[in-house]
Amino acid sequence: MMLRRLPAIATALLLGWTMAGAARAAESAVLLGATAPGYAPGMVLGASDRLAVPEGASVTLLLRSGQMLRLRGPLETALDRIEPVRPDGSAAALAEAFRLRGIDASAIGATRAAALGRRAPRPAEVAVELERSGTWCVGGADTVWLARPATEPAELGLRRRGNLRRIAWPTGAPRVEWPADLPIEDGDAFEVLADGQKRATLTFRTLPAASGSEGAEIAEGMLLGCREQNEAALRRLARASLAPELWLSTERGRAPIYAPGERIGLVAMADADGWLYCVSTRADGSAVAVFPAGATGGARLPAGLPERLPGPRQANPLQAGPRGMQEVSCWLADRDIGPELPHALLDAAGTRLPERLAADIPGAFAGIGGRMARATLSIRVE
Repeated sequence: MMLRRLPAIATALLLGWTMAGAARAAESAVLLGATAPGYAPGMVLGASDRLAVPEGASVTLLLRSGQMLRLRGPLETALDRIEPVRPDGSAAALAEAFRLRGIDASAIGATRAAALGRRAPRPAEVAVELERSGTWCVGGADTVWLARPATEPAELGLRRRGNLRRIAWPTGAPRVEWPADLPIEDGDAFEVLADGQKRATLTFRTLPAASGSEGAEIAEGMLLGCREQNEAALRRLARASLAPELWLSTERGRAPIYAPGERIGLVAMADADGWLYCVSTRADGSAVAVFPAGATGGARLPAGLPERLPGPRQANPLQAGPRGMQEVSCWLADRDIGPELPHALLDAAGTRLPERLAADIPGAFAGIGGRMARATLSIRVE
């Protein structure tokens, strides 16, 4: 079926609301990337939601306009506390307002977004599963299809505001079109009844005609709650728009002090999926591989998930060496580069690295192709 279009006045109001939102301080945003614990790509940040980012970590926000704003800690604020210095509500204006408050902020340049090329057309078909609850975004010309349940009840129906519409499948048909006599309007919720029992709730949000960038369309869909439809596109946008970032800290912060022989607890977090490799160099010049070093599941590090070292995936603890400054360096690669690294860096026993390798750890990663991020942390041992 073709989705029933919103009345012209409603569409105009919705478009006007969207444009007005861009002219004010950001009311809400979608997290495009994060290296701050507690935040993950795809999270929706409301206007009054507390945003707390530790020193050195960052969050990148996708605004409703499709523009991108990167904030780097330390910071603790909320979006509704920031008034843009210019009324256009752009990411650049917001970044300037954050900087006036002493916060490291930057807008992701329009030239980079333009380099993404033409916006991919949004699919004109929306597939809806009847066996689980969810929210789907549909445009005025979209066709909605219902997928046949794996376990088909004797009677299946859609109920809205007390009215029941029964659904039947032709023999062998994997899907059926949404009933033409059952119009969908913005915010509608339909209960799926299987043999008289409620199985799921289907919620629909309507989209205005596409007029902005791909980023704006993704942001709109995520902010309306249509997460599953937009998650893959959000990941593609992040990869195309952002250089990967890696954050490193300890359980005592980023300027820790340890005594010789004390166990050091590290935490690493990336804003993109990758493979993590960490090495610790002590004050006496000796070095030891920290990660993966026998980690269960190898070096894989999912985006937005802090990895604690040692942790459930790794048994070997990192210890403070002799007095002086001890350095931990980590690299995040966009693929498994283990076969291209010296074997000692992957030693499960965590033994001391050969002196020649310890003297030039960065050299072991130099020349390896692909995207790579690096983070370094200095630890005082006294």
